[in-house]
Amino acid sequence: MRFNISRFFYYPYQKTNLQNCNFPMKLIQSFQKSYNNLPYDEYIPDKTRQRRYANYLVKNIKDNKNNINKFSIKHTEKITFEQNVEDSRKDERIFQLIENPYHPFLLNFITLASELTYMNHYPPIQNLSIDVHQVRQICYPELNSHNSAEGIHQDGADFIISACVLNRYNIQGGTSSIYDNNLNLIYDTLLRKNEFIFQDDKSLYHYVTPIQYSKIHSSEQIGYRDIIGLDIQIL
Repeated sequence: MRFNISRFFYYPYQKTNLQNCNFPMKLIQSFQKSYNNLPYDEYIPDKTRQRRYANYLVKNIKDNKNNINKFSIKHTEKITFEQNVEDSRKDERIFQLIENPYHPFLLNFITLASELTYMNHYPPIQNLSIDVHQVRQICYPELNSHNSAEGIHQDGADFIISACVLNRYNIQGGTSSIYDNNLNLIYDTLLRKNEFIFQDDKSLYHYVTPIQYSKIHSSEQIGYRDIIGLDIQIL
């Protein structure tokens, strides 16, 4: 699969969507079903977030004959996650593993992220460690859901996909913002279904506003936002 991607232009971030990247959209529906079986994130006491996790080692294999990069992806079965930050996220956390770590959606999405990293980093990369977070934020009429409770922050990675939104149901809010190293706001946007932001986590900060319940799709007293987030480390 060759994805339709581009280099950073002015600031080291880009917003796009899966369709424009030539992503195989038929893979999304079957993966989305797994969000209905996510365990609650035990580190969030008010039960407004569910999460599974997986780590992958990615090797760049140059195909000199066709002048393209191919990526070998291996799931490591690692269950612990910690971030190179100064707040409480630096502490080791343990998450349940993504149920099907070799689901074609995940393999294609990791390949897409690897190609974006390769295109926007110099010197060329050889190996990556990619942490994948499958998250459902949940809100209720009287209870919002925060996915950036630590405020404006970095994730302690080289590059990130802060969120690729796969579904929004009965919610409003969830505006993503990007800041430069002086914490000046340079961009904000409301990510819709299948949209995502890829950014340099060393030189930029980010934040997302809470989601609130809004009776849009039904009178059911619950709303949620399904996302995939990636932390990308160059090895």
